[in-house]
Amino acid sequence: MQGKRPVLGTIPKLVFDIGLNNGDDTAYYLHLGYRVVGVEADPSLAAQCSQRFEREIRAGQIKVVNAGILRQPGEFAFYRSLQEDGWSTFEPDINQKPGEWEELRVSCITARQLIADHGQPFFIKVDIEGADFQVLETLTPAIAPAYISLELNGIDPFLDRLAGLGYSAFKFVDGSTCRPAPPIFDHQIGWRLLRRAGRTVPIIRGVMRKLPQPLRAKSEWNPPDKFSSDGYEFTDQSSGPFGERAAGSWLTVDTANRWLNRLKDDYRKAGILHDLWWDVHARHASAKK
Repeated sequence: MQGKRPVLGTIPKLVFDIGLNNGDDTAYYLHLGYRVVGVEADPSLAAQCSQRFEREIRAGQIKVVNAGILRQPGEFAFYRSLQEDGWSTFEPDINQKPGEWEELRVSCITARQLIADHGQPFFIKVDIEGADFQVLETLTPAIAPAYISLELNGIDPFLDRLAGLGYSAFKFVDGSTCRPAPPIFDHQIGWRLLRRAGRTVPIIRGVMRKLPQPLRAKSEWNPPDKFSSDGYEFTDQSSGPFGERAAGSWLTVDTANRWLNRLKDDYRKAGILHDLWWDVHARHASAKK
């Protein structure tokens, strides 16, 4: 079962942390007892993580790979943010200003190559600022992990590609809270009135927070901290729990498509589709539940 400590004498399951950043996600995976291959395009962050996990690297629990993961191998321009590590990307931005970004040439491999080099993982986390879909493009059903999570955007057909790879169950979580509850948008008059009532009459807010998750449909009624299924304290940089530990119920591909289309429509109506910060979690049809 996912999340259990490995039995003495067995080899712990493997996790790929693609978009290693400062290593907070990897620290969580190590906490759960997994082996980790952490992949980071930013050479300075890769070096920091090599130092942070020096003991675990020596013990064979983690390998740090300084590379990008794209749809094809080679050396590509990487735009390193000088303001916020999490904004660095392979996708050029027309709003990039001098002094805010540094262009580097970074060696890149494909997800298929990564698996060939290190073995098939149990779970892959992907958070590489706009290039997440490229990880899916070189996967095949035969090498797809049991679980995967990726950061969504408003353009790429994530669900269609995941379904084509054999994934049959899906969850969506807000990247800032790791919960499945969307915000209340300005055009949602009914929810806005209910929010106002909750602010005016605290008992209403208390009742909403005690409802089952499917009825507590908006983030307004959830605790402000990140969701944790077992009390682990996640940082702002963490992607949170994954697989069966992730918040929410599994959705079929048809239900997931309808849910995601509604979410995108709401962000679009609010004029903030570019601010969409949600992760999709997927479970492969072959995964042992």
